[in-house]
Amino acid sequence: MEKMNKNIKKVLEKLLTLMGITDFTVEVEKKEEEFVAAITVPQEESGILIGYHGETQSALQYLTGQIVNKGQEKWERIIVNVNGYRDQREAQLKQMANNAADRALASGNEIEMPFLTPSERRIIHMELSARSDITSFSEGEGRDRRLVIAPKTADQTQA
Repeated sequence: MEKMNKNIKKVLEKLLTLMGITDFTVEVEKKEEEFVAAITVPQEESGILIGYHGETQSALQYLTGQIVNKGQEKWERIIVNVNGYRDQREAQLKQMANNAADRALASGNEIEMPFLTPSERRIIHMELSARSDITSFSEGEGRDRRLVIAPKTADQTQA
């Protein structure tokens, strides 16, 4: 595990340097079944590493995973979190989910969420799974896939 932490840190430091980022820290720790790499950079540089809706951060995560796991027997999941963006986004998604659920209950109509990545849809599904008055599901394919939040009907509530 210590070897994996060092390898992830080394790969990320090299990638950041190649991207022209010079002022950063990288801390890696094992959490449950995944390695979480927390990158801290000055605020003015964070946008470069996070990108639009976290796309650059996700790409950095993908590249790191591909490089670190190459030739390994067991694939290790690696999460990259720049300046706490992933944690902030998760809290924001949970708030959005509950607000949409409340709107769906108040109106009695389905609420279609804007485009979300698969991992963002999963966060919302998990957040709403504890609620007995709401159901959530995804429909559509590819970039047109949307998450829908709807009030449960009487027969769904009894099931």
